[in-house]
Amino acid sequence: MSKKGQRRGKAIARKRREEPSRIESIASTSSAMFHYTTASGLIGILESGSLWATHANFLNDSAECRLLNRLLTPQIKSEFEKIVPELTARGAFVPDIMKSLGGDAMSTEAEKVTNSILRAIDRTSPIYVTSFCMHEINSPECDHGLLSQWRGYGKGGFAIEFDEAALDDLTKLEVKHHSYQSMMTRKVEYDNHADAANLSSFTGIANAALKVAFEDAAPILATREDVAEILGSGDLTNYVGAFISVLPFLKSPRFKEENEYRIVALPTRSRYLVEESGDARPWKETYFRENAIGSVVPFIQLFKDTGAPLPIKKVIVGPHRDQENQTLAATLLLEKYGFDVPVVSSDTTLRF
Repeated sequence: MSKKGQRRGKAIARKRREEPSRIESIASTSSAMFHYTTASGLIGILESGSLWATHANFLNDSAECRLLNRLLTPQIKSEFEKIVPELTARGAFVPDIMKSLGGDAMSTEAEKVTNSILRAIDRTSPIYVTSFCMHEINSPECDHGLLSQWRGYGKGGFAIEFDEAALDDLTKLEVKHHSYQSMMTRKVEYDNHADAANLSSFTGIANAALKVAFEDAAPILATREDVAEILGSGDLTNYVGAFISVLPFLKSPRFKEENEYRIVALPTRSRYLVEESGDARPWKETYFRENAIGSVVPFIQLFKDTGAPLPIKKVIVGPHRDQENQTLAATLLLEKYGFDVPVVSSDTTLRF
């Protein structure tokens, strides 16, 4: 990483620590919360006493964490179209600045702004996600699981129901035990993305991006009074909070039936950054697993070192050619780790 990148990374880390984590209450009187997983996933959860949060870049939805970029690009482009002529009229676009912008179209430059923020966030605190499905209490899904999830976690998948209020408390405890830049819990937004994104909170982001470009490529010019007046005093780090609060919670309406609720965690990426920041909390270790197509996937283990047990309420055994034995095995597995909870078999008639 370049020295400039390190400085920006540290600035973003400081900015994230200044803002409180947003852990909203996930207790509900009308919904129950389920985490769907494979057989190996259930074993891993119970053995480790943790839930795995996957790096957002490796989630199943190919548009994950990209929908905000699509919303912001036209807005940033519009701001560029206003600012650039003003700077050009003052002779401020010297070759070095044009080179730093790449000389591309404004829409391309607008997209680069959001991508640069994403890269800066990833350098300091990558986004990790743990997902749940919210099912209405007393609904067929609450009793037997969601068909699309059984298809996704076929050949012996399980749905683990969690106590919502207890998991809320456990999430707050996790933040106290490890170095996180932020941790948030909220339902996913499938519709009205523009409203959910609150785009007005990003006003002026183009000025801030151009200010960075000027300070890097032509620092003397950046301090010239007429240029500084146009660029303003904003900083890209001022937009990180708004960016993070929206980015992981926008999802394609094609996934709407999942009714997803997320724990989104941003652990400090490296021990070096933890030490540099003076954070007394220990670094959160990153683990790696192989997925079904042979790719390496980074993840973290939430709640592993909190000292509190996972608040499991029930386990549903998905459709399986030997479902009766799977139910027995799940019961024995839960007993081994001290869980006295119901284990029920789904009546979903899905054949593998």
